[in-house]
Amino acid sequence: MRFEGQVAIVTGAASGLGRAYAIALAERGARVVLVDNEASQTKDVSSSMTNREADSGLKACGAAINALGGEFKSFVMDVSRDDDVNAMVDDVVQSWGRVDILINNAGIHQPCPFEQMSASSWKHHLDVDLNGTFYMTKAVWPLMKRQGYGRVVMSSASSIYGDMYETSFSASKMAVMGLVNSLHLEGVEHGIKVNSIIPHAVTSMTADHLAPTVRPLFSKTTVTAAMLYLCSSKSPSGEHLLAAAGGISHAALVEFNRGRFKAEECTPEVITERWHELYHAKPVTAHRSGEAQVLAWAKASANQRRIVLE
Repeated sequence: MRFEGQVAIVTGAASGLGRAYAIALAERGARVVLVDNEASQTKDVSSSMTNREADSGLKACGAAINALGGEFKSFVMDVSRDDDVNAMVDDVVQSWGRVDILINNAGIHQPCPFEQMSASSWKHHLDVDLNGTFYMTKAVWPLMKRQGYGRVVMSSASSIYGDMYETSFSASKMAVMGLVNSLHLEGVEHGIKVNSIIPHAVTSMTADHLAPTVRPLFSKTTVTAAMLYLCSSKSPSGEHLLAAAGGISHAALVEFNRGRFKAEECTPEVITERWHELYHAKPVTAHRSGEAQVLAWAKASANQRRIVLE
């Protein structure tokens, strides 16, 4: 699987999984745009420039790409500043003419008990994890539509199940999954595929949460392979992949089998009595859209009342 002739933007590329994604794409032939918030202002530190600090994560990532013979451009910027995002995309298009892949990997992680969380902390999480993803995707979307091709991958982290003291992190990442669920429907006719990945690997963000005995199991290999698949011409759309420790699985929000109630008999007391049969009732259904779910409910209700729908 190769990416020659393609341009990929990777946010959060200075370290961790973002760095791994960027290097893997460069290794397979893509030109890579590295984006990370390493300073208070936006600078272009492309491979022809040497004005970054020696310990810069972006510089180290760029050096690794150079060693592979790849091409890159780097931008130190905050993805929650839409003007900077648009300026960066304009610069990339002026230089390389296109954007084929966007990996929305940038995020912040600040665990906090809910009652101790400030409004500013809550808003900051949403600004980076959700709004930053929106700004980045919005900036490349018209270009991908004109090209008739694009791949957008969102990092959803621990959004599906949630974690203790992770309310702002999980809420923002779950919102990103909602963005995938709707946006891919708009992209499909234009050759744009939108997916999310729920990864877990040893990084500076996660290392302290893994016991030393299991830490070696969570290398970046599985996650990077799944990401490359979602960036490829063979990728699905509107899907959510979990990847970690040698395992890859497909996740979906599903509806368990519905119980039917006559209108005059549907009371909270009856629901209480029947909860044991409603909870996890089989079979399950994965609807492709909210409209499809509403239609399914309408058909079931109409059949119960012997109403013919046209």
